[in-house]
Amino acid sequence: MTVTPGPRRRPAGPHPERSADVPAPRGPDAGVVSGVPAQRTAADVYRVSEDDVHRARMAVARNALDSEDCREMLDMLGLIGEPGEPPPVRR
Repeated sequence: MTVTPGPRRRPAGPHPERSADVPAPRGPDAGVVSGVPAQRTAADVYRVSEDDVHRARMAVARNALDSEDCREMLDMLGLIGEPGEPPPVRR
């Protein structure tokens, strides 16, 4: 008979590979915590690249229920706009 171990517990004390005197990260990964980027401020809006817009559109399209759902979500997120103009997220 095999016994399944209980939940693993994190040892007490500081992490052995991290020290408290490490400076905060700077550059493109400065706002990233566990792979999730920090929320953008109004000043950061101009940093939205075409690649970011494309990836967001693709994520919405993959998760939409149908074409109408996709269009509504893209519109709500500011990822589509009038023909010939940049989407609101890029303005």
